[in-house]
Amino acid sequence: MGKSEHGPDMQDCLSYLYQMDHQGGYYTSVLLMPNGSLTAPSIVFNVLSSKIKHPTLGAPGILTVYDGYPSRAHTTFNGAFYRALVEHDKQLSQAYFLNGLT
Repeated sequence: MGKSEHGPDMQDCLSYLYQMDHQGGYYTSVLLMPNGSLTAPSIVFNVLSSKIKHPTLGAPGILTVYDGYPSRAHTTFNGAFYRALVEHDKQLSQAYFLNGLT
């Protein structure tokens, strides 16, 4: 994976994001939201994919909210971000194949 010996780097994350959008014809946005407190901050990843280039609130699409960094499962920000993209890709696949979302 990329240049890192200990997991994905940001280049891996961006490549995954590009391929996910390219294969499905989606436009994906990522919003990082702070969570936790000043002494124990954390980040929530909000990943939204839509067929509309600039989706607005209420636009059809798939939203994944992944509470991922820091956590016991992910020691790096890049690892948590990559995992959020993988989880989002799973939801896109399920929506496409099970519900016929186009």
